[in-house]
Amino acid sequence: MIIRSERRWIAMGLVALVALGAPARAWAQDAATPEGDALDPLRERFRQGMEKYRAGDYATAILIWEAIYRELGADKGYRLAFNLARAYDAFRDSTKAAEYFESYVQEVERRRNEGEVLEPNVEKQDVEAKERLEALAATKGRIKISVIERPVVVQIGNAPPRLSGFVAYVDPGTYTVRIGAGKDAEAKTVAIGAGEIVEIAAREAARVVPAPPRETRYETRVERPFGEAVLWASGALTLAAAVIPAITYGNALSTKSDYDAATSRSVKEALASDYEAQRSNAYASLAIPAILAAVTGGLAIGYFAGSKEVKVPILVTPNAASIGWRASF
Repeated sequence: MIIRSERRWIAMGLVALVALGAPARAWAQDAATPEGDALDPLRERFRQGMEKYRAGDYATAILIWEAIYRELGADKGYRLAFNLARAYDAFRDSTKAAEYFESYVQEVERRRNEGEVLEPNVEKQDVEAKERLEALAATKGRIKISVIERPVVVQIGNAPPRLSGFVAYVDPGTYTVRIGAGKDAEAKTVAIGAGEIVEIAAREAARVVPAPPRETRYETRVERPFGEAVLWASGALTLAAAVIPAITYGNALSTKSDYDAATSRSVKEALASDYEAQRSNAYASLAIPAILAAVTGGLAIGYFAGSKEVKVPILVTPNAASIGWRASF
């Protein structure tokens, strides 16, 4: 894209800022709050995009402006289509530039036909858009990908794949056009010169193979509320916990034996105190396996009481069978 002057481009940016507000004035007033105009964030984002554009960062400017364009829609944000077209032109994406130029021209023509009074700058940009479209058509080749039956994925050269139903503006040369995706894609070679148009009817190349007939059968199975491993784990913990009171009570019995064998009164008194403490600990430690045993019992009841029979459909094909969705009865 050729920029005639910095001053002219800044003026066009200011006009686009007005365009962000004017078509949406009604809803902007409804959405306005004491904190400020509801469109202020859009205007600020537009200015950020303009700064990126003037700095030569066209990709970032496009990302910012396209987000605003999607929020406003093609009707309210049609003035922004012109800016996007210029940005894509500078980014050397002639296809997207032409699409946005055409979108702008079509919207201006629609408004003109409906009797809307257009601003002088809109009329001026309309002329510029048409002139640029004519220049692109004269210097580029156009590959028109039409839709047959339904859209399919199409890739021209190294460009990103798109769904059929578009016109690609390319430099004169030879291109490989891939229709479809994967191993079933069809490749065509196209040689095109400046100003030429080549139309390709994009039809899906892959054949649809009918699925083999299926026979549905059902199998009755028992469905448990949880896995059997949970029950086994709880039982194992209960048994392991039962070892603790056995050990502590064994220590108490050993102390009792030492007490019986002692002859010194002071030693007997100390051993008697130790024995009482150890015996109390042994009795207290019985609570742990008792609680775990109760939990295990509750799990066992839930495991068997919560079980139910379900019918599972089995889809049978001539060569294989697969389990389908479960259906409870």
